[in-house]
Amino acid sequence: MPKDFKPDMGAGDLGLTDLFGGRRVPKTHSRIKLNALLDDLSALLGLLKTGLKHPGLRSELSAAQAGLIKASGIIAGTKADLKKETALLAGAINALSATVKPPKKFVLPGSCEIEALAHLARARTRICEILAWELKAKAPAVYLNRLSDYLFLVALKHAGKK
Repeated sequence: MPKDFKPDMGAGDLGLTDLFGGRRVPKTHSRIKLNALLDDLSALLGLLKTGLKHPGLRSELSAAQAGLIKASGIIAGTKADLKKETALLAGAINALSATVKPPKKFVLPGSCEIEALAHLARARTRICEILAWELKAKAPAVYLNRLSDYLFLVALKHAGKK
């Protein structure tokens, strides 16, 4: 940390924070809660990446993390879109779909660490998606829906591998 760093002892200590454009809201605001969960999800994707051996999957997860940052900005009020990021996920889903067999029964996570982490990330993604729909944030909700599908396929690809 730089020597001249001074933590903000202002609004944050009063339970307030800023949205894009300077609008101040309570830290319990639904947009702030969703952005905290998106940050949590990004960290979980980072953990998942550390265990993946396939560079293409690691790269796709890095791109997904960048998409989460963009989604977070949209939730906070920026005027961005997620069309490119959603299309990239759709392409990754199509490519992964060709390499895994669809399950014939309900999937019980836990055959290996990577598979379990992918399922955990998928479950957290679904929570974020539900909150995005609740906020009527369609582009982030659709992106999160695709990310959930992608993570399910990553989990299937690694099921049973040590």
